[in-house]
Amino acid sequence: MNPKYRLQIKVPGTSANLGPGFDLLGLAFKIYNTFTFEFGNASEFKSTVKGFDTPPFSEKEDLVLFSYRDYFQRFLENVSPLFYSVKMDLELPMKGGLGSSASAVVAGYCAARFVHQTYFPSIKVPDEGTFLYHLAQLEGHPDNTTPAFIGGFVFSYFADQKLYYFKKKFPQSIHCYFVIPKLEISTHHSRKILPDSYPIEDIIFNMSRIGTWWEFLDSGKPNLLQRALEDKIHTPYRMNSEFLLNPFIQKVKDSVIGYSLSGSGPSVLLYCQRKHSIQVSKKLEIAAADFSGSSGIQCKIARIPVDTVGAVLTPKKI
Repeated sequence: MNPKYRLQIKVPGTSANLGPGFDLLGLAFKIYNTFTFEFGNASEFKSTVKGFDTPPFSEKEDLVLFSYRDYFQRFLENVSPLFYSVKMDLELPMKGGLGSSASAVVAGYCAARFVHQTYFPSIKVPDEGTFLYHLAQLEGHPDNTTPAFIGGFVFSYFADQKLYYFKKKFPQSIHCYFVIPKLEISTHHSRKILPDSYPIEDIIFNMSRIGTWWEFLDSGKPNLLQRALEDKIHTPYRMNSEFLLNPFIQKVKDSVIGYSLSGSGPSVLLYCQRKHSIQVSKKLEIAAADFSGSSGIQCKIARIPVDTVGAVLTPKKI
């Protein structure tokens, strides 16, 4: 009989791209999806979600189970996946641009590696680099999964069938606010509106802004952050004239340092100096109320600190 374990996995939300860093830059935040697995006494895969009678996704859309099975196929090829039951407490809005899909993928992969280490210790466990590479490959880009797993500000990319990643400290002098509308946007659909090619001038523009991100992270100068957020690769196409939050953004943009579309949206990340945070918070709340009243779109304003730890696993034998 297999020993029984309970494993809690707490995964932070993430904001990807951060302006010019399309598929490259990501930042983790202290808003979490929590997954509590039980192993050793399940005869099937069972998922429940807090606040729902049935999960708000089909079995085919269950990214926790998808990534869990992928790990077994890749690293435990001749082993049948161990059944589990999992309870999900989801703070991240689904399809909201805060890395909800990445959190599920991270949870499933981490759960599978725990099972590997616990129940099949004689089989070689992948090293951290290999684990992170294949984890990111599940989404096709590493800008959400990598910061979700390791926390903080992360620059990451694929090369030579490896994942290269660099973690930096985000200045404490900057506060981050999210405007989170009650809307959903599919990343797959959002990618379809992007062009197939770009002028060389736009590529150079974005390269210069990513370099400016690095200088801002080292210096903390707000004027550099304003420049670092500029983008010509995805923001102009996604935050086009039909983008529903445009009236809100136009109203508040002069009160903040700058903004970036969070992933593919619809949420938007706003940046301000900490010393101005109280005044900015009041302006954002008033603007959100006005916007909701005129548009009918409910918006939540949330100041969320940066998470520097990443995914946290808490196992317990039961």
